[in-house]
Amino acid sequence: MMDGPIKMEVWMGNILAALYCGSSALCISLLTIQFYYRYIALCKPRILERLRGWKLSLLFVPCFICFAAWFSLVHYGMHNTPEKQHFMRKVMAEIYGVDLHNSSFIGPMYYSYDNDGLCTWRWLDIMASVACTCILSCGLSVIAFCIWQIYTKLKSVELSLSAKTRDLNSQLFKTLSFQTIVPLIMMYDPVGAFITLPFLQIEVGTLGNYVGASAGTYPAIEPLIAIYFIKDFRNAVLCRRKRTGTKLNYISNNSQTRNSDVFSNSFH
Repeated sequence: MMDGPIKMEVWMGNILAALYCGSSALCISLLTIQFYYRYIALCKPRILERLRGWKLSLLFVPCFICFAAWFSLVHYGMHNTPEKQHFMRKVMAEIYGVDLHNSSFIGPMYYSYDNDGLCTWRWLDIMASVACTCILSCGLSVIAFCIWQIYTKLKSVELSLSAKTRDLNSQLFKTLSFQTIVPLIMMYDPVGAFITLPFLQIEVGTLGNYVGASAGTYPAIEPLIAIYFIKDFRNAVLCRRKRTGTKLNYISNNSQTRNSDVFSNSFH
């Protein structure tokens, strides 16, 4: 639901609400691409070689497809209707003190009851929600696959690494772990629950505000994880002077092992 100076412009607010939901899908898909890039940097360096220059931008094509798909699903499949306005009018007036007839909002309505008490399923809203859930599930599946492959790769070469590279390995694993847990708590679980709980007739009330707040806050938190766990990033932010030889090499041309070079690429 839109608020602010444009909340009374219903047609504009409906479009902006759908764009906001689409931006959440864009953020989720960008997170997925980030993990995929780390996967190919560590496990498939030959593929990474093919993505040099302008070809690297091809990685972002699926992100914009997800954005366009989510926007279309929300705008056309969960659009503002008089029936939804009537159904939510009392609740929104009591909790937020707004009149839905003059407000912009979007949302799925899975079923309704007619005057005879018969349940009518709203298949357009249901299919739009299922499609959004599929986008979430696909992104989470790709992330889970990449994490497992990265973890397996790191463990398989751990014994052959130098002390410096093992330390970088440990920093990578900690960063990877928290960058997996945080979006689950702040994006995947809230958005997924917001879509599925209405099927079970569970009302969330004002807790539904957490979905928008967490999705909007996560992009600012995600880089802080890398800054905290990666020593060179942390030292740069805290303006600490680095010791000689401790600089993280992103592209190595010396005689260090190839594994050390690959680990560095995953942070670049």
